[in-house]
Amino acid sequence: MPRDSLTTFREDRVDPKAPKKVLLVEDDLDVRDTLQDLLESEGLDVIPAANGKQAIDFLTLNDPPGADLVILDLMMPLVSGWEVLDVLTADPSLRRIPVIVLSALPVSRPDRALEIVRKPFALETLVSSIRNVLPEAAL
Repeated sequence: MPRDSLTTFREDRVDPKAPKKVLLVEDDLDVRDTLQDLLESEGLDVIPAANGKQAIDFLTLNDPPGADLVILDLMMPLVSGWEVLDVLTADPSLRRIPVIVLSALPVSRPDRALEIVRKPFALETLVSSIRNVLPEAAL
């Protein structure tokens, strides 16, 4: 079967009503667990990652990439959020995935990110950002 046919076959099999998949990249376990619970209660399918290396592995080892949105902390051990942004920008298969950055740093929104949410934040602020980025999500 030609690759184009296989790609079309895969796209035809995607359920438009399936929950949106969010890759949540946050090194603080308490924050990650709280956000995962919140996002799952909002009808999203959450894939947690404790650092940038786990995020890059998840994104690059799945074909097609298995996330509709990346929520990304910038300051993390092993591989920083900045480095994850570089990979998301450099890899053509990952460029379509929107990014929301979480940061306590006084930095401007990175070019690759559609939104930045400043820590500490109200949970509704993050939900509002997700609605802006994924308006079709069942939030």
